[in-house]
Amino acid sequence: MLRRARADDVEQLVALTQAAYRGEGGWTTEAHLVGGARTDGDEVRAMLEDPSISLIVAEEGATLHGCCYTHREPADEHGIVRAELGLFAVAPSAQGRGLGGRLLEAQAAALRADGVDVLMIRVLQSRPELHAWYLRRGFVPVGRSVPFPGNPAELKVAGLGMDVMERELHPARD
Repeated sequence: MLRRARADDVEQLVALTQAAYRGEGGWTTEAHLVGGARTDGDEVRAMLEDPSISLIVAEEGATLHGCCYTHREPADEHGIVRAELGLFAVAPSAQGRGLGGRLLEAQAAALRADGVDVLMIRVLQSRPELHAWYLRRGFVPVGRSVPFPGNPAELKVAGLGMDVMERELHPARD
């Protein structure tokens, strides 16, 4: 079942994202590229309190198996509304069953209905399998990279950045 995250999910959300991003096993791990914690309880609680963020979880029984958030940005000078996809994680034990795609499409549908034009993600460089996954789901590279948003001391590959990819949610405007 997909639903909005709640305050009582914080501990499981932190553990889930740590396992998916920094754990061993699962194809989404970044442990060979980045050390340290992926998130913490304070960051997740701040997301839950921010009205511009939608954080959804995939739950089976009382266990969370996946999550992702979107952060809606104000319209740009051309009237285009973007939302950033992040904290996108599926537990290693639940990977390979389409859960990530269902989470992504649920967020995309909700954003489209809410008038968002473009879904954007920043993908860690040196992860061609992740880039390929997003390409298959309609994202395209925009030819721009940004610095790693976390502590640069946690990078195991100096200078590693994030490549920006976007997916149109509505037909292009004239």
